[in-house]
Amino acid sequence: MEVTPQVFTTDYIGEPGERTFYVQTQAEEQTYSYLIEKQQVSALADRLRDLLMMIDEQDTIRSASPARDPALKLDHPVEPEWRIGTMGLAYDEAGDSVVVVMQPVEAGEELDETDDSTVFETESERTVRFRLRRDQARAFILHALAVVQEGRPTCQLCGLPMNPSGHVCPASNGHHVTA
Repeated sequence: MEVTPQVFTTDYIGEPGERTFYVQTQAEEQTYSYLIEKQQVSALADRLRDLLMMIDEQDTIRSASPARDPALKLDHPVEPEWRIGTMGLAYDEAGDSVVVVMQPVEAGEELDETDDSTVFETESERTVRFRLRRDQARAFILHALAVVQEGRPTCQLCGLPMNPSGHVCPASNGHHVTA
């Protein structure tokens, strides 16, 4: 399936430590939601930023600061189609569009993992390609990075997330509860 969305966004539902992340698109009065991991959101935003910089070294994404965009909030109720497993990116120079390819976890497990090009060669009714304008990709990046940063603070010693009640820090061999 190929979609040219009016809205391409990500956000979460729940409290830090218990959040469920989604990618959501809205196109032609249809909303599609997909489950995604926080790390995948971060990786997608980083790779999209890299792609925009490869297309145009002077892209404004270089100096823009992450910020939540109210226009990119999730449309409720959120009913996911499937959990995202494999993602791929491409740039369509002729259409000046960024292509984001997503496949569900099940489809990603069936692919030959020795050949990265299979993401684009495998045709499946559960593979979806989103064609984004560069401004949409830019808005997604800034919004996604802000959303990811809203999580629990990280421990300065070990880098693991800390709950409001603190955590047992492996860097202190579990002898000190950091708050």
